[in-house]
Amino acid sequence: MENRIGADVGPHAQPRPDGMPRAAGIVLPAIENGHAVYAQLRVPHPRADRPRYLNPTADLATNPRLARARPVETRHPEVVVTEGAIDALSAAAAGYRAVAVLSATYGDEAVATALAKLPHPLVIAFDADDAGHAGSHRLASLLEARQHPPVVLDLGSGDLNDAMRRSDDWTHDMGRSVNLAVRYTAAGFSVSR
Repeated sequence: MENRIGADVGPHAQPRPDGMPRAAGIVLPAIENGHAVYAQLRVPHPRADRPRYLNPTADLATNPRLARARPVETRHPEVVVTEGAIDALSAAAAGYRAVAVLSATYGDEAVATALAKLPHPLVIAFDADDAGHAGSHRLASLLEARQHPPVVLDLGSGDLNDAMRRSDDWTHDMGRSVNLAVRYTAAGFSVSR
């Protein structure tokens, strides 16, 4: 079947391994060596009491459970560490290298070890909910123990993608938020959520 621009959209149903969520949404794959090794499902309009992301069971993911997003043009030295692939794409749209932790609960020793090897300053921008706060605090502690302390960006509410959708000038707004958080932390204040 072809759509109106001539691209084959493939079958309407795809086989899914056990443990893969079954719901309508945007599939965000994590690619390793040219192969999809994991995928998140982003629900476009979830109910208030339902999650935005549906992740496969953790045993389907490679470790560390990370996905990278590269900007078309790198405009900033920092790497933004996000909770989820959509937020990493939002950071990349503002000119940042980004690494998505594929769940707030996946910020473990393996993730911290992989992130600590990056030669760039790290900015954690997890979702502004209880899981995001706990996950960013845990990951920041693990990175500090590895002598690679991050800056934690306070999103106020929602996630990085929500901030991008609310912004009239995303590149400027994201850059300003990161610069303020970096300066605030450099002045000796801790940035908490």
